[in-house]
Parts: sequence; structure tokens; C-alpha cells
Amino acid sequence: MSHKELNSKEDFAAAMETKDRYVFIYAYEGAIPPQATENAKRFADTTDAYSIDVGANPMPKEKLGITKVPTALVFRDGKEVARVDQMGPESMKGIEEILKAL
Repeated sequence: MSHKELNSKEDFAAAMETKDRYVFIYAYEGAIPPQATENAKRFADTTDAYSIDVGANPMPKEKLGITKVPTALVFRDGKEVARVDQMGPESMKGIEEILKAL
């Protein structure tokens, strides 16, 4: 599984209705790096992975309070449980631990 692009408020609302799974949102500008795609596949059993190109669609950036990209957000049952601003390999380890815990 790779990231599903969130293109509208309706897409985001539907993602937030996910129950009993994590919702991972990767906010980026430009392109999704291969490592992010690999992680989406790796955690597909516990997580629905989404992406938002905030350069092309800036509205979610304000709604979600994204100040730096890339940013990773993790939700569970519609509530934010983790956030990593300006995400890199080291900071992603904490997110990976959360996604493994289901």
C-alpha cells in the first residue's frame, strides 16, 4: 500500500472516521521520498497512509497547524496521537514505535 492523496475536506473527513487503525498523514511539498512509501507498505496492517502536498493544496497546512515540511501526523479514532515537524530518519523512529504498537 502506498499513500492515498488527500485532495479535499471530504477526503480528510473520511480519513478521520477510520476506527481501530492508525491514520498516518505525510504533509510534504514536491515529492514523497521512497522511504515514506516503504513505511506505508511496512505498516499497512495497522495503518492507513495518506499524503497532502501542501505546496499544491495549502488549506490543510493551516487547518492542521503545519509550519514545516515534511510533517508526519498520526491519528487514532479521529484524535491526533503524534506529530513530527520537519521529519527525518531519526525523528521517524518514534512514529514507527507507535505504529507497531497496535
